[in-house]
Amino acid sequence: MELYTCSATQLQHLLATGQTSSVEIVQALIARRAAVDDRIGAFVVTMDSAALEKAGLCDAERKAGTATGALHGLPLTIKENIDIAGHDSTMGLRHRQGRPATTDAVTVQQIKAANAVLLGKTNVPQLLLAQESENIIWGITRNPWNLKRSPGGSSGGEAAAIASGQSPMGIGTDIGGSIRIPCHFCGIAGLKPTVDRWSNRGSQTGIAGQELVRAQMGPMARKVADLALLMRAVDPQAASRCDPAVPPLPAPELNQVDLKGLRVGICEDDGFLPANPAIVRAVRQAKAALQAAGATAVDFCPPAPELLYVWLAGISSDGGATLRASLGSDPVVRQLTTTMKIAQLPGFARAMLAKFMRAKRDDRMAKLLDALGEKSVATYWQLTDRRTQLRRAEFDAWNAAGLDAVVCPPHALPAMPLGTSGDLTLSLSYAFRYVMLNFPAGVVPVTRVKEGEAVRLFPRDRLEIACASAEQESEGLPVGVQVAARPYREDVVLAVMQAIETGVQDHLLYPCGPVEPLG
Repeated sequence: MELYTCSATQLQHLLATGQTSSVEIVQALIARRAAVDDRIGAFVVTMDSAALEKAGLCDAERKAGTATGALHGLPLTIKENIDIAGHDSTMGLRHRQGRPATTDAVTVQQIKAANAVLLGKTNVPQLLLAQESENIIWGITRNPWNLKRSPGGSSGGEAAAIASGQSPMGIGTDIGGSIRIPCHFCGIAGLKPTVDRWSNRGSQTGIAGQELVRAQMGPMARKVADLALLMRAVDPQAASRCDPAVPPLPAPELNQVDLKGLRVGICEDDGFLPANPAIVRAVRQAKAALQAAGATAVDFCPPAPELLYVWLAGISSDGGATLRASLGSDPVVRQLTTTMKIAQLPGFARAMLAKFMRAKRDDRMAKLLDALGEKSVATYWQLTDRRTQLRRAEFDAWNAAGLDAVVCPPHALPAMPLGTSGDLTLSLSYAFRYVMLNFPAGVVPVTRVKEGEAVRLFPRDRLEIACASAEQESEGLPVGVQVAARPYREDVVLAVMQAIETGVQDHLLYPCGPVEPLG
């Protein structure tokens, strides 16, 4: 077995039993990066010398019997916008180059305290706001399952590195699906915790101060057990001493959750946009796996299918002024051009265009036009109140159905072709829901698109036509399912994900990684 193919927990076992060393693991991963990353473009910062030095120290400690830390000697990668002292956090913006962080993000401090080995930083989209990972500094990151497809965004570089065997695990951030979408597109696992379950201090954003919906750091890996390993290593009680936003709760333990006592809602369609047939099939496979594990599965239709418009309305309330200031002199990348132009339109122009779209029976585009753009403080407060009411309505619906968790699509599509995400903003409804409502949510790989599933019959508007185009020639791409649980119940999310992974991993179409990059 090649070391780069091993999961983090497998590597941990090999280290503990003396079958390999941290230096050998790091050397294997550096060699893997040299072999594949020129085609993928996942890494933007490499730390080879420091990684080998740290690995050597870990090996010496292990030999001396003084090894400490939950991640001792294990390598991982970090998303580019997360501060590592001595390195830039540019978010793909040229004017932020040459301004290295002076301190580590709190979560990076904890990773280092657990004696992990940092391999480098991975690519992001400009301003972290696209379903692709492209910027004018480092260019495009490609999906290793198909180099013509997006690895997702904004943690797309991280997902591509893990899926291709260049890293066993890593840290991303998620404000609208930015961990979960790349995991779904690249056939790996990831978790967006409840906001502030992990510290976000030192996680850079292009819209600082916008808190109607907030980004959250979380773990990414090829296996659910590796996510659990990282969740145990990053201790909220320790983080709370460095970040007043973090409640001093114990780290979640998935092995304390009994699947036989869980009631799980199954949602195949959120009522806003139907998912690709392969993703619906994945949800059904996940349901069967959970039932086999003893959980009770019930059909569930979540309330408020159009809550993504509240997300879009809130995040664009300043008319894009903060994002324009963050850009400096950089041109807007193609994936953000349409949204930025709409957000900057005068209100009367957007209203006229929305009226025109309604006349053409394109209600979803009309509502998008209504949502975007500058708003008064009073309107922003109304949006914040609406967010809170939607969260309570979802919670009440879960209580009425007696649910502990929900399984649903993570996205309406498998990985989309490069360059198309600007027309597919509204395909994000499944991912937006649980960041908007602040429920913890993860993605676990289940299957791949089969022949005959790369099709969307009878598209009825601009959005579904764009989805149908994106789905063409998607056979073989990985798809996953999304698992959400009640706030602060990351242990339930991980336990349900683990049961799904166990139940599907022997299926013929299971997207087993790491994958060799394919053109």
